[in-house]
Amino acid sequence: MTEQPPIPERTPTKRIAVLAGACLLLFLVGGVVAVLRFRPAEIPKTYSDTEVPLGVEQAVIIRSGGPRLQARPYRRGASVNLRIANEVQQGDTRIYDIRYVINLPGEFDLTDYLTSTDGRSLDNLPSFRVAGLTSLTKDIETRIQEIETVGIRIWHWYYETLVGLGVVWLVWLMGLIFIGRPPRPKKETPRPPKPSITEQIDRYLRMLADGELSVDDKARLESLLLQDWRERLGMRERRMATACRYIEENSNFGQVYRQLQAWLHNPRAAVGANDFVLTYRDHVEQRGAEP
Repeated sequence: MTEQPPIPERTPTKRIAVLAGACLLLFLVGGVVAVLRFRPAEIPKTYSDTEVPLGVEQAVIIRSGGPRLQARPYRRGASVNLRIANEVQQGDTRIYDIRYVINLPGEFDLTDYLTSTDGRSLDNLPSFRVAGLTSLTKDIETRIQEIETVGIRIWHWYYETLVGLGVVWLVWLMGLIFIGRPPRPKKETPRPPKPSITEQIDRYLRMLADGELSVDDKARLESLLLQDWRERLGMRERRMATACRYIEENSNFGQVYRQLQAWLHNPRAAVGANDFVLTYRDHVEQRGAEP
């Protein structure tokens, strides 16, 4: 039965990143909803019958029972230019179809631009005031739309579509960042340095003082001692057999070497572990000393 690998736990850093991403997403969505909810509605421009754009001819019907009316002569640069397009007599009343164009912004009285054909005053003619607006455009179709009140509005969903696409993109980005992301590799703790030959020898000697060593431990202790002595004699490149002969003849290590061989390989010599340790301590007192 195979064991399944343990599921890696989420580190605190990853939990914080996921929480921050979720908070950012909620904040953006809430802001978008608030903007759409409290966005001021567009108020369509409306004009009254007496408010007209500059340069657009307008029409007005005036009924008068007084003297016959006529337009004042055309003057270049005048605030209002006026003409009588049609005139109809109905009994004692005349009906005038008056067309006028406002050239300058402001309020004006159309009766100021009318006069009588016989020169009499027009005191009985009621005032008719109009206002000129500066919202004039170049396109005639746009001019018509400006002076007409359009009650039909087509909902285009433009901004809502942009907001929806932005939210989808943000969710997709968060998914790319956080979903299926492999866990970060754990930092390997540095391995402790390998003990030196001298430290290993000291450890085996302490083990030997506390009790008997196993066969493998004895073999390892012998190998370490021979390596240490060979290096201290400067014979690292020599074969071990040659180095052993030099060690046996050396004044510092010779006695210890013979005690080691007798303890490990010659039971008849009656050399015990304590005898070897005492000899080793007597002849190898300073590990860093030259042989």
